[in-house]
Amino acid sequence: MNIRNCLWGGLFLLLLGCEDNAEAPIIPNVLINEQINLTNIQYNKLRQDNGYVYLNAGARGIILIRENASRYRAIERNCTYHPEDPCGIVTVDASNLFLKDPCCGSQFDFSGQVTGGPASYPLRQYATTLQGNFLYITN
Repeated sequence: MNIRNCLWGGLFLLLLGCEDNAEAPIIPNVLINEQINLTNIQYNKLRQDNGYVYLNAGARGIILIRENASRYRAIERNCTYHPEDPCGIVTVDASNLFLKDPCCGSQFDFSGQVTGGPASYPLRQYATTLQGNFLYITN
């Protein structure tokens, strides 16, 4: 086998491995500038690791998850699979082990990464900053 055949074969395999040029889902980009007082009773679930609350912010809401006492994660609830679908809103599964979209069946871990399709894009995340008892969520 000569070098030219190897190059063509390599190029062919490279092209086979490429995904189609599907565009990332369009989730509305809304201004996020939330301030959460973690001592407020309505955020009581955030006092334990993996505790979560739903916030009325973002495109379709935010799931705020406590990773540990100093780190929180704010994840958009708008599913990335057919984001325009009215029922495509992600929730925490009853097992409290993963996030799911009950409409399309997509599953995500608590960092927003896809663990089960049909979604192929992770959930949008927002920045969180902890200052004393206040948590700031921004984009």
